[in-house]
Amino acid sequence: MTTPSTTEAEKAAREVVDRLVREGQMRRSEGTRLLRDGLPIILQGFAVARLRGKPEDDITADLEDERAKAEKRHTSARTTTARRAALLSLTTAQFAIAAWEGVQRDLARHLAAHS
Repeated sequence: MTTPSTTEAEKAAREVVDRLVREGQMRRSEGTRLLRDGLPIILQGFAVARLRGKPEDDITADLEDERAKAEKRHTSARTTTARRAALLSLTTAQFAIAAWEGVQRDLARHLAAHS
């Protein structure tokens, strides 16, 4: 069996990074490092969750829940340090959701091509 590529996941994650760089919330070097180092970790986490039998809907719900919590922490943060930490959590959640949506598109394309 061939291994599905993750082009859509990479594209979706890159779009999040590009938006954050444009908004000034992340430097390009940070975005590059996040794509290079963080994306493989996130993708592996998705794979492990699926291999352990976690349903796709549960993964989606968990990611959305984490984003909601991060948004709440970000809006209620009072200090610069707290805002920066909350922004990091929010960025991570947005990045993971985009990657997960891309993984789902990649998998659908792979299954359609091999069925």
